[in-house]
Amino acid sequence: MVLDYCSRGDLACYLSRKGSLREDEARFIIVELVLAIEYLHSMNIIFRDLKPENILLDVGGNIKLTDFGLAKEGICGNNVAKSFCGSPAYLPPEVLFNSGVGKAGDIYGIGKNIIM
Repeated sequence: MVLDYCSRGDLACYLSRKGSLREDEARFIIVELVLAIEYLHSMNIIFRDLKPENILLDVGGNIKLTDFGLAKEGICGNNVAKSFCGSPAYLPPEVLFNSGVGKAGDIYGIGKNIIM
């Protein structure tokens, strides 16, 4: 497997080194994150493990999602994934209530990453 080198590391390490993001940096990362999730959803894929450790930053500050081990294909319309998986700190409520998670779970993950 080959992956582009992301010299800034993952978002969690980047934030621990830097302390916080400037508003323009945060806005840029959020927009790219929304576009990445929107693309996956257009392909009927849900990511299900959105957390700072799975968001890599390249030298230009662009993001790359990594670790698709929990991603699920074929999720469209009202289809949901029923398996209980993900990182405990970032689980959407649907997983906790065992009602199945769809694309809305990834949208929740974007918000959760902004708050954390």
